Amino acid sequence: MSKHVDPNLYGATLRACEESGVREDLTYKAAVIIATDDAGAPNLGRTPSDQEIIKQVLPYLQSRGKAESKRTTALHYF
Repeated sequence: MSKHVDPNLYGATLRACEESGVREDLTYKAAVIIATDDAGAPNLGRTPSDQEIIKQVLPYLQSRGKAESKRTTALHYF
């Protein structure tokens, strides 16, 4: 049985990864993994391989969030 792909999550993940400088191969893998997450399943239904890919992508996305937070804070001073 194939997993349902959420097109909104897929697109949002692609954009976030691309904007964060994630390698292209990891970007597409992460997008599929996140778009097929199953909130009711243990580990969101992710395999150990899926989890490893997300661990590789996460630092890029976390650093992007920190940079956006700094920009937003700086804008409040102007």
